[in-house]
Amino acid sequence: MKGLLFIPKVLIVIFFTNMDTVKESKSLLIAQESSLEIIGTSNVTDFTCQYNIRNFDEPISIKYQSHSDVIRFDKSRMVLRNSCFDCGGKGINKDFNELLITEEHPQIIFTLKEIKKQNNKNNKVVALIEIEIAGLSHSYLMETEFLHNKDWFISGKLKLNISDFNLKAPKKMLGLIVVSENIEISFKLILREC
Repeated sequence: MKGLLFIPKVLIVIFFTNMDTVKESKSLLIAQESSLEIIGTSNVTDFTCQYNIRNFDEPISIKYQSHSDVIRFDKSRMVLRNSCFDCGGKGINKDFNELLITEEHPQIIFTLKEIKKQNNKNNKVVALIEIEIAGLSHSYLMETEFLHNKDWFISGKLKLNISDFNLKAPKKMLGLIVVSENIEISFKLILREC
């Protein structure tokens, strides 16, 4: 009998906890005005590898739940083909693809896990993302600008170390040119519902 009295209480708690939760699913296209680049440095010069946004020809499917100041995502992934990065020349593009072990792992995968609004900061959120490079995944928290009106606008910069993914920075010209293990991923994405 006590067990039967306990069940309605549990159902009431579940009902009221999920009252302000909104579950949604959308298909989004990345607009051509978007940009995504990987910025690196060496002891000689800096370099930027720009992703060719035109290669996003398929919609990205996102599923999410909104609950007060938190949006949780389920299987919301953006897949980048390594071969679609342009670092400014044939030689550096080849080095970039060797570094990422493109023959075995031809893509970088970004998975958006969660967005949490920050108090008193306009359009600023903390995003939890998972990045897979060369077959290894790591999660990162990063401050991001996020705006959702008609389109979705997401921009930010994430600094990471390639050694987190068991990658070794290349040395060129008998070690005279040394590439830093620290890189920055910078993005400004405009996503439109299709």
